[in-house]
Order: sequence, then C-alpha cells, then structure tokens
Amino acid sequence: MLVENIMIKNLVTINPETNIVDLIYNFIDKEIGSVLVVNQKHEPIHIITLRDLPKIFLVSPAPNTVSEALQALGKDKKTLITINGESSLFEAITLMHRFNISHLPVVDNTYKLIGMVSLKDIIKSMPNLIYIDHLTELNNRLYLDLILPKIMKTQSSIGFLMIDIDNFKNINDTYGHLIGDEVLKAVATTLRKNVKISDEVIRYGGEEFLVMLYRCDLEKVKMVGERLRQRVEEIKLEKYPDLKITVSIGGSEYNGEKEIMECISLADQALYKAKRLGKNRVEVLTLENKGNCCEIPLTL
Repeated sequence: MLVENIMIKNLVTINPETNIVDLIYNFIDKEIGSVLVVNQKHEPIHIITLRDLPKIFLVSPAPNTVSEALQALGKDKKTLITINGESSLFEAITLMHRFNISHLPVVDNTYKLIGMVSLKDIIKSMPNLIYIDHLTELNNRLYLDLILPKIMKTQSSIGFLMIDIDNFKNINDTYGHLIGDEVLKAVATTLRKNVKISDEVIRYGGEEFLVMLYRCDLEKVKMVGERLRQRVEEIKLEKYPDLKITVSIGGSEYNGEKEIMECISLADQALYKAKRLGKNRVEVLTLENKGNCCEIPLTL
C-alpha cells in the first residue's frame, strides 16, 4: 500500500507572512492538529503543530508573522522531512521512527505538496497491512487464505503459476543478502507489471511467488508463464549487470473440478519438474500427466 492511498488531501496551508492571529484561528475554527507552511510554489517548508502554539505564546517579544515565530522557535533552520506519495507505508513508518515525528507532508515528483500522512492514519490501515509482504510490497500467504473462500465460488477458470528464483541461495552466498533482497524486489516488480491488474501476485514464501490468472485456461497459463520467464531474464541490476536472474515456473489450471489447493500443489509439482529439467523454463501439469513428473532427478 502506498502513502498516497491513505494520505489526507484537504490540508490547511499558510505562507510565512501569515499573521499569527490568523494561524491561531485556523487551529480553533478548523479543529486541526497541524498546519503546513508553503512557499509561493506550493512546496512545503515547515509544519506547525498544535503542540507548537504554547511555545509561540511564550516568545518575547510576541511574533507578528509565522516567519517570525518559526525563527524564534529555531524551526526556520530545520529541514522539513517529507515523503513521496508513491512511497510505501513501511517507508513512512521508518522515517517517523528515525526522526521521532508523527506527521509527514506528502509531495509529488516535483516536490509540490499533495497531502499529509500521520501515524494515526497508518495505524487505521494496519488491518490491511498484515496482508502485505513488507519487502516486495506484494500480498502474502495470509492474503491467499483471505481470498480462497471467494475464489472457490468462481465459475470461470483460474490459472496458477508457481515461480521460484533459480539459484537464489547461491546469489545470497555470493553477493550478500542485501543484493538478494534487491533481486526479490526486482522479480516481484517484474511479475506485477506483466500481468493484468486484476490478477493476483503473491509472495508465497522465501524466493517463491504465486501468480493467479483469472479467466485463463492452461494454454494461456503457459503463454503467460513464458512471458514472465523472459521478462525476468531481462532484469539487470545497475550495480551488478553481470548477475544473471532466472526463474523456473510451474503452471496448472483450476476449472471447478478439483480443490484450489490441489491445483496450487499441482503447479508446485510442475515447478519442480522445471527445476529437474534444467531450470529457467516453464512446465505445466494436469492431473492426467502429473504421474511422471518426479521421475527426472532434481539438479540443485
């Protein structure tokens, strides 16, 4: 989930030359907890919270403008911490923890103010956060459990792709876990960008992903799987252009004749068949042809 999905958009903004009396009435009349100070380009430069008001009242001589109040409080020299609207809620929480703040002005790519996110807003969204994998920002296994009852009622076919990053342990051992995390994020982004927005991409566990393709028969499952395999193979990490990233993919189809988890298990068996046949390939299985999938020795 992104910051822009939960941020408050209707903000009260003032400029540095706003009169202190007007500032106070903004808090009283609009019953708000903070006010954003912006420049002529509508770029955020400071934030004044309700807790700042008593400090402003104690300034002597009394300031006439917001600019004078900020200067007296020493806020004019501080850099305002902001966050881009396309950042994740996990990034927002990290910033709040690091700088001990509870509000973050939200900006677009040109640094224009577009909203505000608070710790309270994030806490309200927590029930949804438990279904998100914090590293890849994909849905997680809990999300699969959540949607399974709904899926089982569907009348149309669903394609399943079980996807595993090849030689991932070797990547971690050779390049380190931080680069391993970058590989996971790059693969997750590639998968999400190359399926329909209505399809599901889930981090199933470790380096394994589950893609659910709605209204998709077995032929299309293999076609989409091959496209995803090719797109992943094209991934290049900027600092490690020679690092080869590939995936093995197993596919199956749900058409209402068998259990959902049986279809996922079938896709998993097809994945291991792809591993046994040399990796970086796509294999699909049906109940009829799964019998010989384990006869080929697995090469690690």
